[in-house]
Amino acid sequence: MRAAIRHSLAAATLALPLACAAADVLVIHHIPQAELTAAGVPDLPMGERTARWAAQAGLEVRWVPVPFKRSLEELRRNDQAFCLLGVFDLPERRRMARLSVPLVPGEPQFLLVASRVAAQMRALRDVRSVMLDPRFELLAFDGVAYGPTLDRWIAERQRKPLWVDNGTAQVAPMLARGRADFTISVASELQALRASGGAEAQSIEVLNLPGMPAPPTRHLACSLRVPAAWLARFDAAARGQPAPGTP
Repeated sequence: MRAAIRHSLAAATLALPLACAAADVLVIHHIPQAELTAAGVPDLPMGERTARWAAQAGLEVRWVPVPFKRSLEELRRNDQAFCLLGVFDLPERRRMARLSVPLVPGEPQFLLVASRVAAQMRALRDVRSVMLDPRFELLAFDGVAYGPTLDRWIAERQRKPLWVDNGTAQVAPMLARGRADFTISVASELQALRASGGAEAQSIEVLNLPGMPAPPTRHLACSLRVPAAWLARFDAAARGQPAPGTP
């Protein structure tokens, strides 16, 4: 009997360091169309920074490709512990999630337009005029926020947008083939689009007009089931500070 007890205590003692060494696994959703690096990280500036800061905070990241709208719905339900990569800092997002420090500076937005309508759009006064012009079909991603001002203009449109899923839409073909006339984009998305869009990517162009709102910052949005202490450790690593609770 005593031998069995001694054996059990020894086994428990050996297992203790292994349990303590187990990493805290942080599940992070990202949009499915993002290319991955050799390390399995979304090939985006905020992906690389997120992976690096999580490692410094002692968090092991498990990347999961999920359509953006579905991830937002799961954040609202709050029945899973996960974070969503690249969420704008908006009041409604803060009501349903904890937001990290900014991952990257806000990336300037611009209108990405089909070449066939570019001249007509350039004749207009500003971005708002294009956004509200009912002649043009706007391609917008379902569930994606573009910032308070752009979201308001989208809601005010007389001609409702063509809503598509952020994980499956092919922007270049849809613009080039006349399914839509323009969309809202950023430089990193345009670079990926041109790399994978083939000949159809040559039929779209950037439209820069006055009045484009300043971009909101992008963050990790973590469900309330993710321990607040984990996010505090991540934020501290991002700021270059010691993790909370360390000497």
